Amino acid sequence: MSLLKWKDEYLLGMEALDYEHQDLFDCLNQIYQQCSRKADYDTVAGCLGRLQSRLSAHFALEEHTMREMKNPHYAAHKAEHDRFLDEVTGAVAAFREEFEHEDVDKLAHRVQEWIVKHITTFDRQLIERGR
Repeated sequence: MSLLKWKDEYLLGMEALDYEHQDLFDCLNQIYQQCSRKADYDTVAGCLGRLQSRLSAHFALEEHTMREMKNPHYAAHKAEHDRFLDEVTGAVAAFREEFEHEDVDKLAHRVQEWIVKHITTFDRQLIERGR
C-alpha cells in the first residue's frame, strides 16, 4: 500500500536531486504503511524522525545546488523550504506517545501534497531557469 507513486514526470534530470525526491517518496510511503498497520509509537516516531532528517538534508543539497547554479530564485525557494521544514518540525515535536494514527496520516498527506507541488513548480523552475 502506497501513498505516493513515483512518476517520470517528477524527474528533473539531476541525479542527486531525483534520487532524494524518490527517497522522500519512500519515506512517506513508510509512514503511510505504518499508520495503516496501526504501528506502535516507536515505529511511527522512527519514521517521522527519518522524514524530518531527510527533508532537512534534501533541502540543504537543493539549496547548495541552487547557489552553485547562481539561481535567481534562491531566496524564495529557500524561504519555501524553511517554512515547510518548520511546519514538519512542529508536527514531529508535538508527536506524543498518546497519538492518533489519523493525525500522522494527515501529516503524511500534507507532506505528500507539498512535495508533489514543490517538485512540479519550484523545483521545475529551478532546473528550467538554471540551465
